[in-house]
Amino acid sequence: MKSIKPPIAIFILLLSGCGNEPVKTKGAEIASVKMVQVAPETISIPVHSTGMLVSSEEMKLSFKTGGIIANIPVREGEKVKKGDLLASLNLSEINAQVNLTRNGFDKATRDYNRVKNLYADSVTTLEQLQNVTTALEVAKSNLDIAQFNLTHSRINAPEDGVILKQFVRTNELVASGYPVFLFGSSGRNWKVKTGLSDRDIVRINPGDSASVTLDAWPGIKFSATVDQVGEMSNPMTGTYDIEMVLVRNNYRLATGFVAGVSIFPSGKETFVMIPVGAIVDADGHTGYAYSVTDSMTVQKIKVEIVTVYGTKAAIRGNLNGIKQIVSEGAAYLRDGERVKIVK
Repeated sequence: MKSIKPPIAIFILLLSGCGNEPVKTKGAEIASVKMVQVAPETISIPVHSTGMLVSSEEMKLSFKTGGIIANIPVREGEKVKKGDLLASLNLSEINAQVNLTRNGFDKATRDYNRVKNLYADSVTTLEQLQNVTTALEVAKSNLDIAQFNLTHSRINAPEDGVILKQFVRTNELVASGYPVFLFGSSGRNWKVKTGLSDRDIVRINPGDSASVTLDAWPGIKFSATVDQVGEMSNPMTGTYDIEMVLVRNNYRLATGFVAGVSIFPSGKETFVMIPVGAIVDADGHTGYAYSVTDSMTVQKIKVEIVTVYGTKAAIRGNLNGIKQIVSEGAAYLRDGERVKIVK
């Protein structure tokens, strides 16, 4: 649950002072106030955060074998088509390995054919035939491995997308499996990544709905669903990472867009909701409101503010059973002051 920051407290003070001037009647010397009914409400308090838009399908592309990079014809941030060459290795060593295994396979084939013919003439034993048969199979497997490594000594775009990050440069030596590119699909599937505090992460579950806004498309709200919730904090930020999948849409999007996120937990809590203008002297989670006693004097009561929800503030507790509070004129009252209630 997000904590109330000082700017929110200032926001409450401004609202409480604007448009809430005390209601005066002609000839009256005491303030007239308006009251509002308060009662517990069961609601879902949204969690607000900022995040980044990324492709829903990101992958790290690498070489099957290690070697020296001979060519990288693309640049970071460049859009590519499926099958485009992204990088290739120097093939001197790999081609030599292919030739070596091919020669071994050719020799094993000749040995097999010779022994097979001799066995047919009852010149060699079954064991000798079995040995050359095994040697041929081993040579064939070695040749397949070498040819497979040759095929994967170049990186091709698996589909239409963009090079999000390039980790190496031409002429660098890379090990087998070391990432060369971070590749993002340019399909219509997008997700938003953000980090939440420990107090917020315990309220979020996969499947919770979310609303996303993007600076690139002001005024547009994109629907999303929580897909993954981190179980371990990020050591760099101390927050817990979550991912939300955007509902498919026809807007043009790009990786890196800054997103404003409002997540609506499926679990609900019970709070007393009171108008923001009824709160005075707000400071962080603490504020004050006024009730009217039977003797028509106001009583200042302390309230614990959980969060601001629209034009209302969510208050923890039941206000000691108080059913009505001052909704207009609270900013100009003093504790114990006599008032009149107007409707």
